[in-house]
Amino acid sequence: MFVLMILVLLVSPACHKKQDPIPGAPGGQSDKPLAPGELPGDAQIKNPEVAYNMALEFANQQNMEAAQHYVDLAMLLEPNSKYAYTKGLFCIAERKFDEGLENLQGALDLGPGTEENRLAVLNAMGICYMELGKDEDALAKLREVVNKPGLFSRYEAYYNMGVVYLRQQKYLDAEAVFQKVLEENPGYFKAYNKLGMLKAQKGDWPGAAISFKKAIDLIAMDYRAIQTSGAELYCNYGEALAQQGLYPKAREALLQVLKISPESQYGLKAKQILASIEGTG
Repeated sequence: MFVLMILVLLVSPACHKKQDPIPGAPGGQSDKPLAPGELPGDAQIKNPEVAYNMALEFANQQNMEAAQHYVDLAMLLEPNSKYAYTKGLFCIAERKFDEGLENLQGALDLGPGTEENRLAVLNAMGICYMELGKDEDALAKLREVVNKPGLFSRYEAYYNMGVVYLRQQKYLDAEAVFQKVLEENPGYFKAYNKLGMLKAQKGDWPGAAISFKKAIDLIAMDYRAIQTSGAELYCNYGEALAQQGLYPKAREALLQVLKISPESQYGLKAKQILASIEGTG
């Protein structure tokens, strides 16, 4: 089963780290010169699942260079939908969306097995099209997921559709699909953030503040989520409070942004808002 891998890979930014030699590679060093693109231990790997598991391990370590190498080795040893899908996710993590589409199409062509796996591939293809700015192609793939009857998780596809609708300024459509996200996964904080943005866009700052605060509460005990999304959430929450004249609470939220990421776009925006409310109650 590989349907949930996308959740892991897309929360962490891609990072290229060289390790020489690659730790964990079977066989260690050899006196035989390595072929171009070969890593120590490759000659000893005959089982594609060994290479595949090494690829996952290096992806978890954010060593995407090694992860890509070992998933390629797995695919060389045995063409397999699971390996092609994983390669596609690695490409998404590194923002190589055209290459990701090629591998995801390969995963479909090889036969992903279960219907749930096929929907996972379609969702990933929708992400690639979305990131490439091909909105209608993205929506076509994502609709295929959300309109499939059965007991499948669709919240990721609904969320991705909402992102596309926001970009297209189709705010009613975006709101509807973000609500569907929360019906399927009430703990998905990103959907609360998007709903807060929609409410802010309509001038409903009290409603926006409630949505942003809900998202913040959901990540309160998740260090990784705080580091990756906390600055945006606290900035949005602080702005919503400032718009209501709730300046002490707004300052408190905006100072959290500066603790997390003072020089990011959200840190810079937080500084601007703090400067604008300086001297207020």
